[in-house]
Amino acid sequence: MMERFLAAAIVFCVVLCAATVNADPKVPSPHVPKGWKFSLPPGDAAAGKTAFRKLECYTCHKTRAGEFPEPRSSGGTGPELVAAYSRLPREFLAEAILNPHKYMSGTLEHYRGVEKVSAEMRDYSSLITVRELLDLVEFLKHLDAEPSATPGS
Repeated sequence: MMERFLAAAIVFCVVLCAATVNADPKVPSPHVPKGWKFSLPPGDAAAGKTAFRKLECYTCHKTRAGEFPEPRSSGGTGPELVAAYSRLPREFLAEAILNPHKYMSGTLEHYRGVEKVSAEMRDYSSLITVRELLDLVEFLKHLDAEPSATPGS
């Protein structure tokens, strides 16, 4: 078993070295441009409201931005999505959806988990499309609008 591993490692190193030696010096190596920063393109707030409904985000999050059913009393209860969320960067909102346990606002009393880091928001990374994520973030960016002026009302 160890011999196979060593043989595979040697083959890999030989191929890697050959690729490096034979690399075309005229082709520039990829690099990160100076000043580069990840940024999300804007989505569609009305479509985000639809995604909020489809993903049933309202079951754990209250919002004043539309007619959604009341959050369920059972299960995890996330923070109320108030207008202040609209002032957060798009990238932070997207990360909060895809990696909900990395940063959490509020106090332990706002969550049903045993610890702050064990909030019960499920993993949506395999359930949400990139388009839905962009649109959901845009919906959250418009939470400061009057309820009657919220896109898709």
